[in-house]
This record gives sequence, structure tokens and C-alpha cells, in this order.
Amino acid sequence: MNKTIRHILIVLLLLIGSKSFGQLRPILRRPPGLQQRINREAAVQRVERVKERYISQRLILSSDEAVKFWPIYRQYQAEIAAIRIKKRANNSAAQPDGAEQVQNELNYEADLVNIRKKYTNEFLRFMPAQKVSELFKAEREFNDELIRTLKERSESNNTATSTGPTS
Repeated sequence: MNKTIRHILIVLLLLIGSKSFGQLRPILRRPPGLQQRINREAAVQRVERVKERYISQRLILSSDEAVKFWPIYRQYQAEIAAIRIKKRANNSAAQPDGAEQVQNELNYEADLVNIRKKYTNEFLRFMPAQKVSELFKAEREFNDELIRTLKERSESNNTATSTGPTS
């Protein structure tokens, strides 16, 4: 009986406490767009984890290879991502079209090739060429599958939205 009363009191205190803290909600609101950025970052992290699992399964790395591979691979991915961000900024509507934009695009493509060459050599230091080749194939296949999946989701969302009731 005594435990039951204590549990009821705890529940009541929690309910009352949540109501009083609810008044602070306008003060504690996040800035507009922050939640979208948080959701996007979480989604990117989930995709990266899935990608790493996929690559692990495809490469079948020994424990020694894995210890050497993952830090270098993450560094490789970070460098590739940095160039892709620059490419997107270069191709944005804010950038004026012209010779400089074309030259920047070519430079970014060359940078991507140079990064791949650099890290191919890094990977070859501790992995056989077959596994390095398999890595690039696995990345391509993963990206293709990701794009296909996102496209299907987008199409199914568009179909559900367009066939829904209209008012």
C-alpha cells in the first residue's frame, strides 16, 4: 500500500512538473531551421553507418586491415565531402555563370581525382589491390542503391500526395 501511494505521488509530481515547465517552452524554443538541420545531420550519420557496414561486408577486412583502413577511409571521405561542398557552392544560383565558374568546376574535378589517387596509394600500403578495387565498386554500388531508394521514396510520396483527397 505504501509503495502504491509513493508511485501515485511520483506520477502526480511528474505530471504537475511537466505542466509548469511547459510554460517555459516559448523561451526554450529552437531557432527556425535548427530542427531540420539536426534531422538532416542524423540522417547523414545513419547513412554513413549503413555505408560503413556495407563496405565492411564487401571488403571482409582482417582486424589489422580494419584498424588501418577506417581512419584513413574517414579522412578520405571528409576530403571528398569538402570538395563536393565547394562544387555545390560553385554551381549555386548565387554564382554568376562564366569562365571562372567553368574553370572552378574543372579544378574541383581534378581535386577529386587527385584525392582518389592519393588515397588509393594509401590503401594499397596495407590492402591488396583486389580489395581497393572492391572498395571503389562497393562505394559506387552503395551510392547507386541509395539514389535508387531515395528516388523510389520520392516517387511514392508524390504518388500518395497527388492521389490523396483534394479539398
